[in-house]
Formats: sequence, structure tokens, C-alpha cells
Amino acid sequence: MCRLAVATLLAGHMVIAATPEARTGEALPETDVNLVTAFDVSDSIMRHEEWLELTGISQAIQSEDFLDAATAGRHGRIGFAVLVWSSAEQPDVFVPWTIIESKEDVQRVVDSLGAARKQYGFDARMGNGRGATAYRGDDGASAAPARRTDIATALGFSADLLRAAPFLAPREVINVCGNGADNVHASPAAARDRALAAGMVVNGLVIGARPGVADYYRAHVQGGTGSFVLQVRNPTDVAAAMLQKFLRDLNVKRDSPTTSLGSEQQT
Repeated sequence: MCRLAVATLLAGHMVIAATPEARTGEALPETDVNLVTAFDVSDSIMRHEEWLELTGISQAIQSEDFLDAATAGRHGRIGFAVLVWSSAEQPDVFVPWTIIESKEDVQRVVDSLGAARKQYGFDARMGNGRGATAYRGDDGASAAPARRTDIATALGFSADLLRAAPFLAPREVINVCGNGADNVHASPAAARDRALAAGMVVNGLVIGARPGVADYYRAHVQGGTGSFVLQVRNPTDVAAAMLQKFLRDLNVKRDSPTTSLGSEQQT
């Protein structure tokens, strides 16, 4: 999705959010949970890992377990949005707010992710897109490190997206998925705390085995009732980890689907 379309979409949502009658009126659809998933696409994420993130979420939401969890609540549906983030300008919304209550809804999200992956993953990351970084090879280091790990901005943007949701939900969740600490701000904790003050829950999925990152997420990113951090050490297990994470986000308990998942912590 191009940035202009994203900006227009978010601006439209913000009009809804800014109108008290719209945010509290009965005309808005009600969901059981509004869920934002925010993927790290900074320079520390290699292109293959980026591909695994986006294909992993597609595989996870096509699971019957996911749809069962999404439709198990009082209203039988959830609000769902996906964005990608780094430090390059503002995050990009890959999946705008969508209600998921059927297999057809899931397929629309999968199609949106597929289209975004084709447009963004290879073209923009190779320097052909706005704000993109030039690379030396498929998994090489960045020649111009323009995409740093800006977790604070990702949290702030995700919280704004939740406030702008055109659905009313008693539970609002931000998923932050990444592989490193914020290297733009001293800490993302202030942005996290603002989301918590608004009643949101922030969960984390740490990708890779880099030491200390899961503990960093627990200290600076995670927060809210029932919050948790999962770590998936083998990137090929991202789909299984994402499914487990969604089930936890939706308050459905399930045993860990893979032994590569790291420890978790709840509050």
C-alpha cells in the first residue's frame, strides 16, 4: 500500500476517532478485540527474515485454531490491522482495519499481505521505494543504514491506529515483533506507558536468539493485564510462534507448538 493511501486511510480513521459520537455511538460495529500487529523491517531484519514475518502471519491466520479463537467471543469477530515499521519516515499500514469473522475475511487479509509483500519486500528494500535502503546482496549489511530500530514510534503509531479503529472493542492489543532494542530513542517505555494509560495491552514477539532482547522487551515494551513476551529462536518457526501469540492475544490458552519458543512472562 502506498504511503499516500495509508496516510489518507489513517486520516479518515482519525476523523472517526476525533468525533465522540462516532467513537461511542451504537452505529459503530462492535468487536471482541481490536488487534494491531507491528513488524520490524529495520536494517537488522534481513530480507529473508522479513519474508518469514509476512508469510508467517499469513500462515498463522489461516489456521482453524485462529478463526475459532477470533469468533469465540460475545460478538464473534475481531478487528485486525498489520503495519511494518523502522525509522524511515512513518510506519506503513499493510492491512487496514478489517473485521475477521469468517474464512472469507481471513482470505482478504492474506491477499492484502501478499500484495503488500510483493510491492514492499523486494522493490522498496532494494532502494526503489521511498525511504528505502540500498543493500549489498540478499542478506548483506546495509550500505546506508536509514532504517533503524524505532520501537517507540512503532508503539505510538500502533496506539494511534487503535484509537482510530472504526470498531468498538473492550480489549485493545498491540503486538510488537522485532529482533533488537530501540536504537533511536533512549527507551520505548514512555510510548508503551502512554498506550497502557489508554487501557491497551502490549505484547512482544522476539525473533531470533540474540541475547538479552527478550528481557529488553519485557522491561521496555511489554505491559498491561495478561501481557507476555515470546521468543522464537528459529526464524522458520515464526508461523507457529505467531499462531501461539494470536491465541494468547485472544485469551485462548494452548501448549507451545514448537520447542524453539523461548520463555515468556505475564503481568
